[in-house]
Amino acid sequence: MRQVAARELKQHTGEIIAHLRRGERLLLTHRGSPIAVIAPLDQNALAELIHREAVWAETAGWLGASEGAFTFWDNAEDEVWDQVVSEPPS
Repeated sequence: MRQVAARELKQHTGEIIAHLRRGERLLLTHRGSPIAVIAPLDQNALAELIHREAVWAETAGWLGASEGAFTFWDNAEDEVWDQVVSEPPS
C-alpha cells in the first residue's frame, strides 16, 4: 500500500486520483502518523446501493405515501392563494 502525506495529497491531487483509478489503496498520513486509508470504490457495489436506496424511497419513504397522506394540505383557506396566482399582474 502506497503511503501519501497530507501535503502530497493537497499538492498532487490529480496524481493521487490517477493511482486510485488504477485500483491502488493509499495510506494517508499527517505528520508521519497514519490517519486514513483511501481506497477506490467498487462501482458495481455503489450502483447497487444507489438502486436499493431509490427503491426504498419509492416504497417506504415519503415518495411511497398515498395521496390520502397529503389531504391535510387541502384547506378552503388556501383557495384565496389560487385566485391570487391565477390573476394577471396589474
